[in-house]
Amino acid sequence: MTSSLDLLAVDIGNSNATFAIMRDRQARQTFDLPSNSSPEELHAELRSRLTAQELKLPGVIASVNPRACSAIETALRRCGVHELAVLGRDYKVPIDNRTAMPDQVGQDRLVNALAATRHSQGQAIVVDFGTAITFDVLKDGAYCGGVITPGIGLAMEALHQRTALLPLVKPQGKPPILGRDTVSAINAGVFYGYIGLVRNIIGELHTVFESKPRVLATGGYGNYIAPHIPEIEESLPHLTHEGIALSHFLRPARP
Repeated sequence: MTSSLDLLAVDIGNSNATFAIMRDRQARQTFDLPSNSSPEELHAELRSRLTAQELKLPGVIASVNPRACSAIETALRRCGVHELAVLGRDYKVPIDNRTAMPDQVGQDRLVNALAATRHSQGQAIVVDFGTAITFDVLKDGAYCGGVITPGIGLAMEALHQRTALLPLVKPQGKPPILGRDTVSAINAGVFYGYIGLVRNIIGELHTVFESKPRVLATGGYGNYIAPHIPEIEESLPHLTHEGIALSHFLRPARP
């Protein structure tokens, strides 16, 4: 049985698209598909993963990948999702955006900030560990900007692709600081290097606040590194989907 608070929320990133069935504004079922999937592949996967009733839910997309967004929108419509909106195109994320160039801000960053309003007193730093790591500032309930750095996976891929001999390494949990071979040395460099990067940026961002902000984490690499950063107070893996749902339920009424 569905309710008016049920929703299909889609977060499309550069590497993966994460689909979430939202019930009462909470993610109850999630799955990932590669962002570079074709409309045909997406159609088949969505048909196999979602029930006919779930495909009748309204859908809302937040995307930083225009090509993937087009393919996923096509696949969802072919599956029968008729009430479908793309944030930034069909309506804006309902948050006060105080950046110098509001139209350039990624929808994922805006929905993260919007969701952070439910987990703070209007003062927050949201760290999203994705293909890029974004640090977003919520101040007095408004989105004020932030910081973007290359992500953990991107750093490991760059080491492999831009060197002759370094292998492609995948994160493997907390490594010893002293690497005794190439793989463990890369793991140590990325793990401890990113802990230092994230802690330093959080510390610098504290200077823009008059009162102490809450520091929240989300994103695919959040579980890998966030538990080792004491400044991060809470990890919320579905924060982006929560913000997508809030955008839908708080959207302006149509005239």
